Amino acid sequence: MKHFLIATHGELSKAFIETLELIAGKTSNVSCFGMTKLKSGDLATEELKKILTTKKEDEHFIVLTDVFGGSITNICTELLMDLKDFDIITGLNLPMMLTLILAGDELSIEDMINEGVRSAKEGIIHINKLIEAQEGREEDDLIITD
Repeated sequence: MKHFLIATHGELSKAFIETLELIAGKTSNVSCFGMTKLKSGDLATEELKKILTTKKEDEHFIVLTDVFGGSITNICTELLMDLKDFDIITGLNLPMMLTLILAGDELSIEDMINEGVRSAKEGIIHINKLIEAQEGREEDDLIITD
């Protein structure tokens, strides 16, 4: 069973989960962690380690972090080097999160992660450049009109 830990700076992780539940309904396999000014690196490490080691026998954690090189990703990477039994994906965005969390059990964890990363990348579009390339044609499927 997959369990997702959304780990971000500030309250962003809570906002991601609230948005997920707005779109997809209540989920039971998602937790959050927020790094705040009040948490030292040691306290954050303790809290994350407790989350990642307190799991059911058949659970596999997938940690989604906001920024590569950020404190949360660095702490999780250190824990990964020690624990070696979870996955970390950084650069969290909504398309990635929805793809991962809503993926069925028919996909392997590796395939699901690949799909999530693909969705994250494909969700980044400079709309101005898209319109410019399409010369503003409304009949194009990539431009949404009323």
